[in-house]
Amino acid sequence: MKKLIGLTTIILLFSISLNAQENNDGKKRELKQGPEFTTEQMATLQSKKMALKLDLNENQQKAVYKIMLKSTEERKKFIEENQQNRKDGIKLTSDEKFALANMRLEKQMAHKNEMKKILNADQYEKWQKTMMTRDKKGARSKMGVRSGAMNQKNNAPKPQKNRGN
Repeated sequence: MKKLIGLTTIILLFSISLNAQENNDGKKRELKQGPEFTTEQMATLQSKKMALKLDLNENQQKAVYKIMLKSTEERKKFIEENQQNRKDGIKLTSDEKFALANMRLEKQMAHKNEMKKILNADQYEKWQKTMMTRDKKGARSKMGVRSGAMNQKNNAPKPQKNRGN
């Protein structure tokens, strides 16, 4: 009886480890994604969140909505092109990667300038602070560790071992 239970647990553990390896092999996995919103819905949600955080008036809300709509349309188009390139097996050269990174930074600067025109000084300052904290934390960070906490861990003095002489 003990041999049967031991054999069953070994088989169970072996099958679990095989299943885990299949998911990490690079085989197709289903990704959990949120609801599929349209660009208009995404822009509406983003502009309403900003209206709540920054106390925007109606004119500011409309202007922010237009910016968000333009941004989400561009982002969605870029994502679709990128997914198609991956399906086709097309890899970017280093020059193309540089051009994309440069274009992304230029769009960020243009977005920042547009927001500066729409928001008053206090609102712009709040918006910048929220953007800076998002950048520091990493919008796609999976670790969930604050950058300050990480630095404190690395800079903390190490305890010394007591050696009895």
